[in-house]
Amino acid sequence: MQSPPSTSAYAVDRLLAVQADPQGLSQLRALATELGYEVRHAGGAADLAAAFQAGPGFATVIVGWNVSQAAMDGSNRVGHQDALELISAVRKLSGTSQVLVAVGRGITRDQCSELIRAGVDGFIQIHDGFAERELLRARLDRARRRFLLAGQPVSPGGGIFDSTGFVGCSRAMGDVLRRAARAAGISDVPVLIYGESGTGKQLLAETVHRLDQKRGRRRMIAVNCAAIAGTLADSALFGHVKGAYTGATTSRLGHFRSADGGTVMLDEIGELDIQLQPKLLRVLQEGLVLPVGADEEQPVDVRVIAATNRPLEALVEEGRFRLDLFQRLNVIRIDIPPLRDRPEDIPLLVRFFLKRYVGYCSGGVPITGVDEDVLQYLSRQPFEGNVRELENLIRRVLAFKTQGDRITMADLAAVRSESAKRTPKREALLARELVESARNMMGSGHSTFADLLDECERLLLSLAMEQSQRTQTDLARDLGLSRRTLYNKLKKHRL
Repeated sequence: MQSPPSTSAYAVDRLLAVQADPQGLSQLRALATELGYEVRHAGGAADLAAAFQAGPGFATVIVGWNVSQAAMDGSNRVGHQDALELISAVRKLSGTSQVLVAVGRGITRDQCSELIRAGVDGFIQIHDGFAERELLRARLDRARRRFLLAGQPVSPGGGIFDSTGFVGCSRAMGDVLRRAARAAGISDVPVLIYGESGTGKQLLAETVHRLDQKRGRRRMIAVNCAAIAGTLADSALFGHVKGAYTGATTSRLGHFRSADGGTVMLDEIGELDIQLQPKLLRVLQEGLVLPVGADEEQPVDVRVIAATNRPLEALVEEGRFRLDLFQRLNVIRIDIPPLRDRPEDIPLLVRFFLKRYVGYCSGGVPITGVDEDVLQYLSRQPFEGNVRELENLIRRVLAFKTQGDRITMADLAAVRSESAKRTPKREALLARELVESARNMMGSGHSTFADLLDECERLLLSLAMEQSQRTQTDLARDLGLSRRTLYNKLKKHRL
């Protein structure tokens, strides 16, 4: 099948389908276009080299995308041995492309294991001729992100940004990336990443892993500690032996042994069960894991990168996190600044996400740019959800945009208007919290309503004065008060 000529200058925007039938290729193009991909096709191993030579490469290679009825009947499905040969050929041509295999119901666990050993990064399962849409979206999104870590230039910031795949130009984030690069050079030392939700903790962990000369070519497994608990967490992390508990019909390696030689990232480390923390400490100190139901510990060689959006020191004081484990993890600490502290990165991120999600635009008109006043406005926003919030905002803007080829303030206003219909105002949420706290105080008999109002007013005025070095006139305008009202309130509270 003839592929259209290449139009993208960057491999991160390109996807290669190998041995896909016409119906499958049409479906894949429709889905991938939503993510801004250019899809090309190779009929088999003989066409692979030519496909890679014809452009800058591919972020993702999907093998065996066959969804026609003939394929589902087995008459046109890529055989297991053929898939192994195709994967081997892709790996020889590219070490950075993410390789996915489209599979049906008939694939066995042994075949999956063999494909993984051959270099497969994941699977897309076909049900009744069609893939699960959101699963494919997640796979392609992950592939794009990982490919960016391989050094694809996406921003004019140069230097450390281009070499790590991050988007930005700020000195604060540049310092973070340089610290991550230094951490990668100390391969056996744990890393502790602090950052608010949405700042890119996992992306930074992947950067440290990729730049690690010793472990970068091995697996990195990311585990959300908040999503697993109790026996499930023990087995997931450290494995179990057959018969260890009801339902354990086979043995399981667990994440640490599965990542042997590589890296385990423990996201939300503060949520790790206190009962499991000694076992993690054992891994860090001795390189040994004890699977559930086993009599002997097993050696393991992994690097641990932990991430948290909560200060572990506070959890230690509360008795919810072991002090010795905290000290063992806190060898190299990297703090990711929130987006509001690096507004100079926002214009670059906006342009990056516009390119990434151009397929979301319902108007069908290619977006050629963004107005300068939009960039200035966004650069002044607090973005409490950080980069993730900005990313979702751009996706919503494109989804609601029906005309024009540039992003304007009118587009932002449309999105804000739609969001306001569904989201309670931040002031209302804060007021509810304040009222609840006041109700508790009044119920205890320690304060009257008037006392609480006076104390709140005094504290708010004090905070406003500390944060402002301007005149009382400016301060009054910021607080929404007249100058006389502000003067009387300051006199009342002796401020």
